[in-house]
Amino acid sequence: MQHVSSPTFHYDLHCHSHYSDGVLSPAELVERACINGVTHLALTDHDSIAGVAEAQQYIAQHQLPLELITGTEITCTWEQFEIHVVGLNFDSQAASIQKLLMQQQERRRHRYQQMVAKLHAAGVMIDPPLAQAVTMPTRKHLADALVSEGWVSSFEKAFQRYLRKGQQAYVPTQWVTIAEAAEAIIAAGGVAVIAHPHAYQLSNKWLRRLLCEAKVVGVTGVEVAISVQPPGERAALATFAKEIGLAASVGSDFHYPMRWRDLGKNLCLPDHCVPIWTVW
Repeated sequence: MQHVSSPTFHYDLHCHSHYSDGVLSPAELVERACINGVTHLALTDHDSIAGVAEAQQYIAQHQLPLELITGTEITCTWEQFEIHVVGLNFDSQAASIQKLLMQQQERRRHRYQQMVAKLHAAGVMIDPPLAQAVTMPTRKHLADALVSEGWVSSFEKAFQRYLRKGQQAYVPTQWVTIAEAAEAIIAAGGVAVIAHPHAYQLSNKWLRRLLCEAKVVGVTGVEVAISVQPPGERAALATFAKEIGLAASVGSDFHYPMRWRDLGKNLCLPDHCVPIWTVW
């Protein structure tokens, strides 16, 4: 038996606006969330909180029935893997989070410029937005340029041919550690959550190790319910969360409108989970 967030509330604690690699503006995002019946939304742009104030202002101006939860998705390095930690319900003005995000953003801009240089060196003379002209430059901006300028036929092929790990334009980066991310989030009054744990393609043994080590350094939760999941994955994550003692989060990881992944869509938690919002 399952429930949808709670009898009266509908949470989605992972989504992106055009301030990172999403398509919609913060205003369009909160409008869509309301249309879809979401009552509590976390805007979690990559290493950025630039869209939070805009979303809050729009909600207030239009008196939308939506509570916005401050969030961000922080890229971390763990055992040579790129792991994402979602920070939720923190003070966006806290010095700890401001310092961490500034550090991450500088690393992103540097990496972006290196990837453009690699593409140019390979003869792929794309003209993407300048790193300083984009709020948070990501590989999405490079993929968009590769498609729009005719170097590849689709967004997916841009990653397969050039931008994915192991491909010619990929640049590895030493991001902050999970411990550093968790420390900054906690110091800002928030909670840290491991995002989309099956996206890292870890074996169950390594996934358990990741979650156990993350808990030791201050991570409170793990995303259990994600809009698009293979059969059995949600139940497996719920079991991990219960055994390890982590709260369960829900998130669509929404970037743009599509059939299967949408704000608030398919975000039921198994009954034995401890919802992350009960922690704060």
